[in-house]
Order: sequence, then structure tokens, then C-alpha cells
Amino acid sequence: MGVRRTATGAAIAGLALGAALGAATRRRGKRDSEVRLGGHRGRPVTVVTDDGVQLAVDVEEAEAPEFAVVFAHGWVMNRHCWHFQREAFKGGATLVFYDQRGHGGSSAGVFDACTIDRLGDDLAAVIDQAVPEGLPVVLVGHSMGGMTIMAFAGRHPGKLAARVAGVALLSTSSGQLGESTFGLPGPVGRLAPVVTSAMFERMRARAALIDRNVALKTRTNLPVTRYVAFGPGARREHVRFVNAMAAATPTEVMVGFYNDFRLHDKLKALAAFEPVETLIMVGSRDRLTPKVHSHRIAEALPGARLHVIPGAGHMIGLERPEIVNEALSELFHRASRRTAAPESA
Repeated sequence: MGVRRTATGAAIAGLALGAALGAATRRRGKRDSEVRLGGHRGRPVTVVTDDGVQLAVDVEEAEAPEFAVVFAHGWVMNRHCWHFQREAFKGGATLVFYDQRGHGGSSAGVFDACTIDRLGDDLAAVIDQAVPEGLPVVLVGHSMGGMTIMAFAGRHPGKLAARVAGVALLSTSSGQLGESTFGLPGPVGRLAPVVTSAMFERMRARAALIDRNVALKTRTNLPVTRYVAFGPGARREHVRFVNAMAAATPTEVMVGFYNDFRLHDKLKALAAFEPVETLIMVGSRDRLTPKVHSHRIAEALPGARLHVIPGAGHMIGLERPEIVNEALSELFHRASRRTAAPESA
């Protein structure tokens, strides 16, 4: 509602331009494929949160940006997981990629700050400090990044209304993650949450030792990453890329956020997205945030668009970039039409 009052039709119409540019840059992205995964770099920015955490931010400038897209990554990932989205939309908008606290190049803060609510506040700081004032914003969140956007909506509804024109919730959940079976069947699946929590607490007690041997951590994590993060037919380089990001995340940070996932409940916060054009996407073979979670979000937001990608796992932005990027382009276009409508009336 606030976006309609504060953004001009000319400014937000840039979202439609982004949709067109997205199609062109997807083709260009194929020619840029020699850029190694995670190799893209933009203008570095440091965002400082109110509790003193320094967030590493990477901004891809556009010549005449009419909007900004802020990308929030998932658990144990970093800003470089958006490799194919950066290629697809570069030049069509200001693109803001940041590392969540404790991930990538961002500092962690205290253990007790490893919460989704705290990430919602961090996102508010990123918008304030890394996005030029007056630019409409589209928020794109994957997994924990989608939960971050929900926390932002619940804790900063005024800022969402004033700045946000569209939201994409990819492979994420509004709650009930404490019941997750990780795709394991029967009694084994029912025991998975208890066993995982106990294992993670033991890992936290040995975090310093585990994190000192990154090579061993990387090898140990690889089969787990392959199972939980990808669907069948995943490319080896994508699995290794994701595994390297996971292995580089401090064990204490991994455990801290996992513990908070079990408490995560943002179903009521979804109501803030009703005036905002919203996209929900999930892979049919997602084992971390199965499609039932996306269906639950869609039921709470009847006006949202739900896309279930057949055969894809959790990392849909890497596994199915063409499908994800096309859906994002369509989101930009719909946000443009909805936001500009009141001014043209």
C-alpha cells in the first residue's frame, strides 16, 4: 500500500524493463559461462547492524536503475549462490547480494543472535544502507532467506509497505520445520529431528576442532549436501560449489540457526504480503523445505503465484536457473503493473 503512495509510475515501470532485460541477459549468461561459479563481483559495501555485526554486501550497479533487487541467501550458503540470477538480471536493475550474519564474509555476532528475527532486522539495515533512497525494492529469498523476508515483514511492516514492490519466496517455510524428516521414510524419518539436534549439539561442543580442518569437513559434508540439497541429476560442480559454501560456514553459526528453525513460526507475518506481488517456488524433490511448506504459504496468500518445479531439489536457483529466472522476470512485470495501476486510474 505504501509503495503505491510513494513510488511514481515511471520509477516502478523499470520493473517491466527488468523483465525484458532478464530475457536478453539470460542469453548473454550462456556466453558468460566461462566465469567460474561464484566468480562474479560487484561494488563492495559494508552494512553495519545495530548490534555491531558487519555484513558483506556486493552491489551490481545498473546505468539508470529504476528499482533494486535484494537477494537473501539460505542457511550455510553465501551471496555467491545467486550466480545464475546475477548473470540473468545484470544491467536491468541495481542488484544487491549480501551475506547473512555468520556466513561468507559477514561477522557473526553472539551465538544467541543466530535467529530469524535478527535476520529480519539485518535485512532492514541492508535496505536502508545499501539501496538508494526512493528506489522500489523486490526481495528475493531462498530457504532461510525467505524466512528472513517473513521476519522483516513481521518486524518492519511500515518499511515493507513503503519500499517493497514484490517478493519471491524460494524453497522456504513459514514454520513447522521441527517436524522435518529430511525425506527419510518411516521410523527413521520420525527420528531424524531428534537425532539431528543431538548430533548438532555435539558438533557445537567441538566446533573449534571441526572448523580447523576445513578439508576434512568438506569431504565429510559432501554426501550429505548431495542428498539434502539437490534432486536427481544434479551437476557435480554445483554440488561441490554448494558443499564448499556449507563447509566454510562456522559450525556454531550452523547449529545456532538450525536450533531457531525449530521455533520458526511466521505464518501470521505472511499477511503483510497481501498487497505485494508474491512468487512462491519450490522443487518437487526438496528434502529440506518440502513442497508442503510452500503449499502452506500459498494457502495463506491466495493471490500469490505458486510454481512447483518437477524433479528439482532444494537449490532451485542452481538446478533450474532458466525456470527460476523466467519466474522472477514475470514477478517483476506483475509488480510493475500492480503498483502503477493506482496512479494511472
